[in-house]
Amino acid sequence: MVDLKYIRKRKTRRIIAAVGTSCAATAIIMMAIALLGQRAAPLTVTLSNSGAQLALSQHAEEDSNAVYLVADSVPRYDEFCEEQLILANNELEIDDENTYSHLTPNEQSTLFFKYTFYVTNKGKSAANYDLTLSMSQPTKDATNRYDLDSVLRVRFYENKNLDEHNYVTYAKKSSEPHKDENGNLSWKEKVSALDESGYAEEFVNSRTILTSAVTGLKPQEKIRYTFVFWIEGDDPQCMDEAPVNSALILGVEISAHES
Repeated sequence: MVDLKYIRKRKTRRIIAAVGTSCAATAIIMMAIALLGQRAAPLTVTLSNSGAQLALSQHAEEDSNAVYLVADSVPRYDEFCEEQLILANNELEIDDENTYSHLTPNEQSTLFFKYTFYVTNKGKSAANYDLTLSMSQPTKDATNRYDLDSVLRVRFYENKNLDEHNYVTYAKKSSEPHKDENGNLSWKEKVSALDESGYAEEFVNSRTILTSAVTGLKPQEKIRYTFVFWIEGDDPQCMDEAPVNSALILGVEISAHES
C-alpha cells in the first residue's frame, strides 16, 4: 500500500523501453491526470556480438543463447518519491530475478518499474562489451511543459558478484548549480528530497543516460544487471502542471567483441 502523502508528481517509460508519463500538481488531481497518460510499450534489451559469444537471460541458472529480451508492457507511470522506493525495498528485493511494476493501490498506474537480466560469456575467449542506455527526444503536450527526462531517475545495478547489490543513480543535471563538499560549483541533481540520498550522477548527454564498459569477462562468467525507473515527485521541476501524454523512449544496447 502506497501512502499518497509521498506522491506529489507523476508518471513514465524502452531497455529498449518505452516510457509514458505525467506529473500531477497535487495528490488530489494526480490520479485523474495519470489516467490521461499512455500505457508504456514493451521493454526490450538487444545484444550484438562481433567475435564474442555473449548471451542474455532472465535467470542466473538459465542456459540461454538469446540476444534479445522483451518484457510485457506496464501501466503508465505516476510520480514516485525515493523515500517510498526505500520503503518498498523493505518488502521487495529490487536487485533480484523478478521483473515487476510496483503499482498504485488501485493498480491503475506504475510507481516504479524494474527489470533484471544477465549477460553471460558463452564463448571460449574472454570478452569485452559496451552497454549504453539511451533515450529519444521526449514528446510533450501542446502546452510545451517541462521534459519528462527532467524528472526521470534511473537506478543502475551492475554486479559480477551475485551476492552484491551495488548501484548508481542517474538524473539529468540540475537547472540550478550548487556548491559541492569541496566548494566547487556542481550541476548534479539530488536523487530526492531526502538528505541522505545524496546527488545523482549526471546523464552523459541529452540522448545518453549512462554507459558502462566491461573488459575481460571470462568464459562462463556472468554479470547481473538491474534497471529501476521512476519519476521523482520531489524533483523541483515536478511542481508545475503535469504534462499530458508525455512520452520517452529508452533503449539498452550491448555491443560485444573478443578481448
